[in-house]
Order: sequence, then C-alpha cells, then structure tokens
Amino acid sequence: MAEHLGYTGTSIWIDPVEGMYVILLTNRVHPTRENTKIQNIRKCVKQLLYKR
Repeated sequence: MAEHLGYTGTSIWIDPVEGMYVILLTNRVHPTRENTKIQNIRKCVKQLLYKR
C-alpha cells in the first residue's frame, strides 16, 4: 500500500493488492493550522475500509 498525506489534510491511499484507491479531500487548516483532528479522521476511514 502506498500513502501520501498532504499538508492541508488531503490523502491518497493506493492498495493494488486489494484493488482499492482512495482519495480523501479535507481541510486540516480550518479553523487554524494547529488543527490535528484530521489524524483521527484518517484512522477511522482506514478502519472502515479495511474493517479492522
């Protein structure tokens, strides 16, 4: 699996073995650039996708 995490919260996951390609468009810098809540969102999305 390949993963890229952008500064503003955008993410792309590519898992050719599972045939899964996911693009998550978000705005991590709202309301401030210190916002770290996107980390929990990414984790939840992965757990849902992989049902772990």
